[in-house]
Amino acid sequence: MLKKWMFVLALCLLPQMAFAGEEYEACYRKAKDDDQIALCMKAETARVLKDIQEIYLNVAKHEKTSEWNNGNGVIRGNLKDMYDHFIAYRNRYCSLYEVASADTFGSSSFHKESCMLELTSDHYKLMHRIIIDANTGSEESDEDH
Repeated sequence: MLKKWMFVLALCLLPQMAFAGEEYEACYRKAKDDDQIALCMKAETARVLKDIQEIYLNVAKHEKTSEWNNGNGVIRGNLKDMYDHFIAYRNRYCSLYEVASADTFGSSSFHKESCMLELTSDHYKLMHRIIIDANTGSEESDEDH
């Protein structure tokens, strides 16, 4: 019964994570409870974060955004500050969310990891939008990722 409810909850989250990796989907299908699902989400968050780091590298190299970053790459400058602040915000917000959700359905690890994945996925979409705009200047949809 618990897995059934987790599946329903995940269906609510999955449209936002249309680019979820195959490993995440396979892990999720095998999970027997919400703590195992939380481990799947944690691994997927790490994967998405690596994709975000790649986007930051591309933004740092791009001629349109390099000047904004003071030409500092991702080691220092505006991009480094933005990344560090995003990680700090995400971690604190999800820690608060975990505490606030303590008396709701699901384990605390499920609440924390679902929050981490959602915020990380949202940040990916925002950063991906910057790359699209910097490269094309068009209004292409980022639904394909």
